[in-house]
Amino acid sequence: MNQVKGRPEEANNVKLIGRSDLNGWGDVMQVEVRGKWCFVGHSGLGTSGHEGTSILDVEDPENPKVVAQFSSPPATRCDKVQVIDDVLILNAERIRGRENEKFEAGLRFYDISNPAKPKFIKTFETYGNGVHRVLLDLNPGSRLCYCGAAAEGFVGDILWILDMKDPVNPEVVSQGWLEGQHVAGGEKPYWEGESVHCYGVYRRGDHLYCGYWFGGLVVFDVKDISKPKVVGHFNPTPPYPGKCHNTVPLLDSDLVVVTHESTSDDVSEPPGFLWIYDAQVPGNPVPISTWMPFPIDPATLYPREGDWRTQGGRYGAHNVWQGMTSKDFVYVTWFNAGLRIVDISDPYRPQEVGYYMPAADSGRPTPQTNDVVLDERGLIYIVDRTGGGLHIVEYTGPR
Repeated sequence: MNQVKGRPEEANNVKLIGRSDLNGWGDVMQVEVRGKWCFVGHSGLGTSGHEGTSILDVEDPENPKVVAQFSSPPATRCDKVQVIDDVLILNAERIRGRENEKFEAGLRFYDISNPAKPKFIKTFETYGNGVHRVLLDLNPGSRLCYCGAAAEGFVGDILWILDMKDPVNPEVVSQGWLEGQHVAGGEKPYWEGESVHCYGVYRRGDHLYCGYWFGGLVVFDVKDISKPKVVGHFNPTPPYPGKCHNTVPLLDSDLVVVTHESTSDDVSEPPGFLWIYDAQVPGNPVPISTWMPFPIDPATLYPREGDWRTQGGRYGAHNVWQGMTSKDFVYVTWFNAGLRIVDISDPYRPQEVGYYMPAADSGRPTPQTNDVVLDERGLIYIVDRTGGGLHIVEYTGPR
């Protein structure tokens, strides 16, 4: 059997601080850091086959140490992680292709008062295939949680808003959806062939900004949190590539950073890229610029340079660090192009200031960098969805 020769590490203004292969549980979808503790959710989609969660001590970032690992329930993906107080929250959804097996749908809660010894508390059950993504409200003092999940009588995932004042006993506050999803209420989907569902949900002021996959960017007014109302909608697909994924508002400005995900492993579709929106009027979000690591050919929507289409795996924008303000760079994962760091101080002309592409040494020809967060020290944590594990890096360029 021929050994796959992977790409070497590539970097500009970024240096590697530490790495963990997570004891072979290398397929990671999401990472969160609280103080000295790092939490990662495994998908089992790549090379390791592990569905579960790892907790690491990263006080010494040069030597991250796995202190706990536990598996997900059978046929269940728990690959998204959030932390509130001393509680770890995991999503729970059916693994595709295992429709005839028993699984858990909803949210799973663990006591992490001692992170090295997590204790399962309970499952909050939801409908259908479960929760794909869960996100806590980042606004100071908030105890709300937003989920993209199925609901009876609806097509596709819709918005669920939960009150987390008691973090292990969430209360459903309300639900919201895009017109056409509530088929039991007489609505008719107006789209054909492609899925429309709520994914990333982020709040600024009285508005929620939602990535709605092939539905584009959707804005909910939540002045009355019990009655979310769609007040803004912009969908550039077609002609641009679909799968609106993250829609992260900068907390101190009118800008919204948006990514469109690419999902073809052979890059057979034009890759999604980074968008900057002006949402000065939340009901009328307007894209003002786009960005991609290589110059785009406007005739094909593919980059003009590089051998990224022959590297293997996905290429295109995915997740961004959620804690951005107008004073921060945008840290965005780009699958086989690794981590890209983008200066948007002039939002009309985004400029790359650094990048880090991990070495592809996990049996795959390229990395598939999936998620990114920064800790209070300014260190950057990135994870790989197909076996590459966790890398801790540091930006070393000008600011």
